[in-house]
Amino acid sequence: MSADIDLIIERISNFSSNTINDILKIEESTSIGRPNDITLKEMHLIEAVAKAMKYGSTARALDIATALRIAPGTLTAAVNQLEKKGYLIKSRDELDRRSVCISLTAAGEVAREQHQAFHKELAEEITSTIGTEDARSIIRSMEIAHTFYLKKEAALKKGMVKILADSTCDINLEGAAQLNATILPMSISFGDKLYRQYVDLSSSDFYKLLAESKALPVTSQLTPFTLEQSYREATSGGDEVVAIHLSSALSGTYQSAVLAAREVPGVYAVDSRSATIGSALLVRIASNLRDTGMEAAEIARRLAILGERVIVIAYIPTLKYLVRGGRLSVTAGIIGSMLNTYPLISVRDGVVKNEGKVRGKKLACLEIARRVKAEGIDEEYGVVFGHAAAPEDMEKLKDTLADIVANCESSDYEIGAVIGTHTGPGAVGIAFIKRLETSIANV
Repeated sequence: MSADIDLIIERISNFSSNTINDILKIEESTSIGRPNDITLKEMHLIEAVAKAMKYGSTARALDIATALRIAPGTLTAAVNQLEKKGYLIKSRDELDRRSVCISLTAAGEVAREQHQAFHKELAEEITSTIGTEDARSIIRSMEIAHTFYLKKEAALKKGMVKILADSTCDINLEGAAQLNATILPMSISFGDKLYRQYVDLSSSDFYKLLAESKALPVTSQLTPFTLEQSYREATSGGDEVVAIHLSSALSGTYQSAVLAAREVPGVYAVDSRSATIGSALLVRIASNLRDTGMEAAEIARRLAILGERVIVIAYIPTLKYLVRGGRLSVTAGIIGSMLNTYPLISVRDGVVKNEGKVRGKKLACLEIARRVKAEGIDEEYGVVFGHAAAPEDMEKLKDTLADIVANCESSDYEIGAVIGTHTGPGAVGIAFIKRLETSIANV
């Protein structure tokens, strides 16, 4: 057995030191999988621009340089060359005229499609030769190798990675301490009285005030100035920061974070594309990735990808708070006023959606379980349960979902003041990362 292990280790070592190098040299010295006038490094730049453009028409040059691990000056020279060739276009950021944005031309998109088609052909060749099970093992091996290199790289760097999140993630100070994360408090006003979430207003105190108040409280987003101060403090010792914020479709806080991060080197702002326990799940994932030795830029990149798949499904006693707070339109909020009716909502793709209604909490739990099972949980990332002043109801939901989440790491959080303003008391739900469909592309 020992001889077999030694042989395998020798073959892996040979593959990593010789075979991979040979593959890269062939791809670099030929034009397979790309137009003749584009180098392999330029092709990687085109791919990076396309990924960074996913949620907008342009991509920030600084973000692309960070993703490619190259200096901004090196990026500028490469972009200028590809612009001359007709594959990229430079422009000024509308929100910050000092920053350069980059986008693909039609020719750039064609080049990217050609490159993707080549690697899809390679994936099909591998899976047709060795089968999907062995292909999964190869993918897993490459992921381990990637993590190994990230750990080695992180060990060479000074400082550490800090995880920051605004308090809409609904992780209280105790929970944040367990994750070694920092929570930036949002503000809530009841009349002329201003509170900071988790600093001088606990979740339980908030729901008491909500019940006593005749008007809805007012929440305030974090400003670029406030965030810049927090970021500078967090990076003062040479550390890098991953800052996770409420969905940009629900608040301007993420845009404030982008502006602030541009002023503070080493800060990576992440749009969670979620809220409350969905954001909390990403904070926990970020904490776990940091503990593996992963650097801030890579953590932020992975969170951006996972943000596309994070889903929150919950039931609430009424939609009136969401309608009054502007998170749902009046039309979307119209629902029967029958006794014991519970609206179902979700947060996906960054927005709140009305998913219908059911009669009674038991049926609400069963319907959530049905929908979670239909979506499919990626068990690698676990789940987060949450409640708004309804811990017993949350336990009932957990019991209903017990079989579905049996193999998942699980955490519980109470929905706090900022999000609770829009849900009201009684909300109960689950957050998870949607499982990817099995295919050649993601074996």
